[in-house]
Formats: sequence, structure tokens, C-alpha cells
Amino acid sequence: MWRMRINMQKLSVRGVTLGAAVLLGAGMVAGCSSSSDDASDETGGEETTQVLPPVIVEPGQTEATAKVGDFIDIVVDEVLGTTISTDNSDVLEIYQARQDGDAIFNPGAKALAAGDATITVTLPDNTGYDIAVTVTE
Repeated sequence: MWRMRINMQKLSVRGVTLGAAVLLGAGMVAGCSSSSDDASDETGGEETTQVLPPVIVEPGQTEATAKVGDFIDIVVDEVLGTTISTDNSDVLEIYQARQDGDAIFNPGAKALAAGDATITVTLPDNTGYDIAVTVTE
């Protein structure tokens, strides 16, 4: 009888060890995936777009670099009442500061094409500064 208990304990420990190894192996196989150069997902090969964080321009910053498609977020101390403009609308599409309900949005721009543009920031007290923006491909 005693010998049978020892064998049952060994069998039970082996079963747990084997079960853990099987689960670990299955987890490792499930974690492996192949990568491809096309940006397709598993929903029929449709391309997906990764959303990148915006280029942040701090108050008083006078230069910025972005890539085509990037958004530029211009941080200002007083958002409401600040306006911006650009000298090259072919390179940058600008967005004015705004309030939508409780949300307040900084002014900003979207990089449309490679090139150089200047954003002029005019603060509520009518002072301002320029930001030289270089957009690359």
C-alpha cells in the first residue's frame, strides 16, 4: 500500500510537470508570428495605418521638424485667443486653437508635403513668434 502511494505521488508530479510543459510550449508557439513587409492584418489583407504621436512644439520654440503626414501640436500658455498662420499652405495645413465642450485643443498643423514653412503664433496679448518648420518625406 505504501509503495502505491509513492508511485501515485510520482505520477501526479510528473502529470503536473508534463501539463505545465505542454502549456508553456503552446504559449510559445502562439506567441510566435511571422512578419511581412506589407502592412496587412488578418482581416483579408487590408492595409492598416499606425497612428504616430504628434510633433510637440513647446512655448517659445522657434524650430521644428516633421515628416509628411505628421501632426504638429503647438503648446501655448493661453490656448483660447491664440491664433496661428502659415506662409506655405502647400506644406502645412493649420488648425486654430478651439474649445469643444470641456475640451480645449492647442493650435496645430498637419504636414502635407516636403518643404519649409513658417508658422506665426499670435498670442492673446498680440505678441507673437515664428516657428520655422521643415517637413521631410
